[in-house]
Amino acid sequence: MRFYQWYDIGAMDKQLVIKNLLVSYVEAPGGGGQTMLFLHGWRSNKQVWAKVINSIEDTECRILALDLPGFGGSQAPKEPWSVGDYAGLVAEFVEKLQLSRVVVVGHSFGGRVGIKLAANFPQLVSRLVLVDSAGFADAVTKKKIYAALAKVVRPIFQPRVMQPLRRKIYQSLGAEDYVATPQLRQTFVNVVREDLAEDIARIRVPTLLVWGRHDRETPPRFGERMFAAIPNAQLVILEHAGHFSFIDQPEKFVEVLRKFIF
Repeated sequence: MRFYQWYDIGAMDKQLVIKNLLVSYVEAPGGGGQTMLFLHGWRSNKQVWAKVINSIEDTECRILALDLPGFGGSQAPKEPWSVGDYAGLVAEFVEKLQLSRVVVVGHSFGGRVGIKLAANFPQLVSRLVLVDSAGFADAVTKKKIYAALAKVVRPIFQPRVMQPLRRKIYQSLGAEDYVATPQLRQTFVNVVREDLAEDIARIRVPTLLVWGRHDRETPPRFGERMFAAIPNAQLVILEHAGHFSFIDQPEKFVEVLRKFIF
């Protein structure tokens, strides 16, 4: 995973208790008015947005990045969560900080959360930016297979000596995310199994879809499906970029983002 530091933007880590969980976030110095909230993907954290935030030099905009529960400096949920649970936490975060006119920017899993937030809490979101976003159940066919297989083979691999073999089998099925976040395994299964097609169709806020041309995890065709489903949407494909399009093409991404927001 690729991360950046907060460079010279002067941002400081802060914490807040939401749903009995200690949640970490960072706020960049800036003015009031419009607010931007960045949501990271699975196995990532708020640091992944540092270079983008550092490039948005607009003192009239309030900018925050949140560590979703279970990642970065935020506590993991004590019980398995759904996408709706994450969206509910973000909604409480927005309300507790009394944020208004929030532009939500979500990458991959963070895009899932943004979709659910815009669909269920439209009064909190002024604009939505989905970056190489997940959201369709057919994107996780392999994960459904490994999840089913895991239930079958679990008794066989209980002995500690068998754990390396179990890990190899999971990884061969594309289950690295499942293996890498053991405390969130059932949450991960819940998240990837949920099809957000109906939520996507309920989005009414202006929406920007940004995709890397060579994204293999959530291919551009998912962006095209979202574009067809969301009434007020625009789709931008970044060439020479993959699943982390905002890192592969940071200057172009910021240019597109600023044009949409400002």
